[in-house]
Amino acid sequence: MLLRRITKHVTEQNWFAVFIDFLIVVVGVFIGIQVANWNETQSNKKGLVASLERLDREVSQNISNIDKILVYYEKSKSDMSFGREALNSCTYTPEGQKALERMFFDFVEDVQPNFVTVVADQLAAKDSYQDLLSIELRMGFGDYIADLQEEGEQLKSHYDNMWAHHVNKHPFVDAYFSHDVKSLEDYSGWGFRLGKSFEDICSDASFRNRFINTLGFYTSINYRLVKIKEKAESFQLLLKKELRED
Repeated sequence: MLLRRITKHVTEQNWFAVFIDFLIVVVGVFIGIQVANWNETQSNKKGLVASLERLDREVSQNISNIDKILVYYEKSKSDMSFGREALNSCTYTPEGQKALERMFFDFVEDVQPNFVTVVADQLAAKDSYQDLLSIELRMGFGDYIADLQEEGEQLKSHYDNMWAHHVNKHPFVDAYFSHDVKSLEDYSGWGFRLGKSFEDICSDASFRNRFINTLGFYTSINYRLVKIKEKAESFQLLLKKELRED
């Protein structure tokens, strides 16, 4: 109908009417585009909030995974101190040897967390969501992704190097397993023990080197986990602030 009216006005050379018709078309198209953009923005905002809520849970999961390792490390800290001192002074005591042997067991614990980045990767790939983030959170999100990637690589390197020179691979360390154990979940019936006298252990340079290397990497992994946890918690504060404002 509008096209017919425009044709009629052109035929009649009613240029003012043609201009009005053209203006109506332009304004209509403009309003239609703005409404579509507004609807898309509102949809993106809802999608962004849902993504940020899932990201918040994902960050909490990573922090929880780190905490489990840090708790285990704290439990073994006294044995590490006691066993290291006994080896350093080369003074045999039953308690010192037991602490040292418990350390061998602690050293096989998996201290390499698997960082979860499913939601973070999805958000990073969504430019329309990124544009809606505050500058503060956008920068914090970039740092969080970079930190997880870097620390994940560093932790894997430390973990691989620790096992390449692990003290439990030394021939002076024996593994034992009791047939009385009913399941592999019963850790009380198996572990590691010294295969030589305490004096032989102390005087063996290769054993001392492997022990110090293993302990050093184990301690370094703990230190890096503490740092990445602090960074993750700082990012989560920014995330929660953004969610409150939305």
